[in-house]
Amino acid sequence: MTLVKVPYNENRTNDKGYYLNNQCEDSAFFPGRHAQVIVRGENIGVVGVLHPNPLPLSLLNNDRSNLAKNEWNLLSNVIHAYDEANIIPQIKYYLEQQSSLPPKLRSKASKSIDIFKVLFSTLQLFIERSPYFHDLSIDTRQILIQNNYETAGTLNSIFVIREIKALDNITFQASCITIYGDKITTHSDHLTNRLEPNGIFVKIMILILAFSTNCSIVTPYYSGTIINLASALSIFKIQNVLVTMFWKYLNYQYGFIGAVRCFNCLIKYILDILHSANEMRNIQHEKMIDGLVEETKHLLSREN
Repeated sequence: MTLVKVPYNENRTNDKGYYLNNQCEDSAFFPGRHAQVIVRGENIGVVGVLHPNPLPLSLLNNDRSNLAKNEWNLLSNVIHAYDEANIIPQIKYYLEQQSSLPPKLRSKASKSIDIFKVLFSTLQLFIERSPYFHDLSIDTRQILIQNNYETAGTLNSIFVIREIKALDNITFQASCITIYGDKITTHSDHLTNRLEPNGIFVKIMILILAFSTNCSIVTPYYSGTIINLASALSIFKIQNVLVTMFWKYLNYQYGFIGAVRCFNCLIKYILDILHSANEMRNIQHEKMIDGLVEETKHLLSREN
C-alpha cells in the first residue's frame, strides 16, 4: 500500500502562526490553543499560544513516533475512507439544491426533515468502507447500527455542518428551527463552534464511536441492543486497535500532557452530544433516526 501525507492539523492560523480557535475548556495549558492572561488577579485578555512545530509527516520517513507501520496504515486508511465517501461535497450540493427551491416548498416540515435525514445517513457511507465492519457478522453489524447510529451520526453531522458552514445558510437555519426549535438551534451553533478543530481527530472519533459496544442513550428492556459474548469480544478487539492507534497519534502530535488534555476534551464533547441528543428528542427526530436505523439494518441483512 502507498502511504500518503497526513495533514498535521486543519486549524487556521494568523500570519504569526497563532491559532485562532479555542475549543477546549482546559485550553490554558493545551498546546496550540488560546490562553487567558491574568495579571495580579485581573483578566487582561486572550493571547495566542505558539503551537509546537509539527514533525515532518511523510508517515514512515523520519518517523519518530511509537506508531507501528500497520498503525500508520490504519490512520491513513481511516482518513481516506472518509474522504472517498465524498460526504461533505454531497451534503453541500444537497443543501444548495434545497436552497434553490421556492420558499413555500422549502419551508415545509417534510423538506426540513429530509435535510437531516440525508445528513445522518452519510454515516453509513463512512463505516461501510471499514474492513473491520465487514469482518463482523451481520447480526453484530446490525446491533452496532442500532446502538451507535444516533451518537456517531450526530458527531458526523456536526462535523459536516461546520465544514460546509451550514448554520450560515438561511435554508438550513430555518429547517433547524422548524424541526428542533430556536433553543436547540442556538445550542447546536454553540456545540458546532466547540468541535475539535482538527478534522483528522474527529474522523477517527466517529469511527471509534461507530465500533463502540453502546455509545447511545440506554433504552431499557430493548432486547435488540444486547450483544452476545462472542460479538462483544470481536468489537472490543476493534475498539482496542482504533483507540490505541489514536492515542499514539495524539502523543505523536502533542506529547503526553497535550494528548491527555485533547482526549479529555473529546470525551467531554461526546458526553455533551449525548446530553444534547436527549434534549433534542421529539417525535419527528425519533421517527427519522428509527427509520434510518431500520433501513440500514435491512440493507445489511441482504449482504452476503
